Amino acid sequence: MTSLSLIGYWRSEGDLTSAFPDPRDWVDPSWDQDERDATSYYFAAGTLFRTFMGYSPCRICGVDNGVVEYTDGTYVWPEGLAHYIDEHAVRLPDVLVAHARERLNAVEDREAAPDWWLTATAKT
Repeated sequence: MTSLSLIGYWRSEGDLTSAFPDPRDWVDPSWDQDERDATSYYFAAGTLFRTFMGYSPCRICGVDNGVVEYTDGTYVWPEGLAHYIDEHAVRLPDVLVAHARERLNAVEDREAAPDWWLTATAKT
């Protein structure tokens, strides 16, 4: 069985023992706004993976930042990942930005056809 890759977790301020990165090191206010918005949009939701008993605080501003993890079948990330992107311009590694763009592009020009639904729910 293939593991899901855990992303979007950050070290708390002052915790020098954690292997997680400091989100402040990833702030990029020059990040293209359209790319940033698309990346945030993608990581704002997903398939619910698991829930936790308490809120995780933002490692930059301290706001409550969610209690769930999402997945897309490849990655697992905390609910608050989009907050870091939106509010603090935390730029994810290029491979994650490209992944989000590819997944969004895969459905962008597709149409939503009602045919299957109408057939499956037709009363005979």
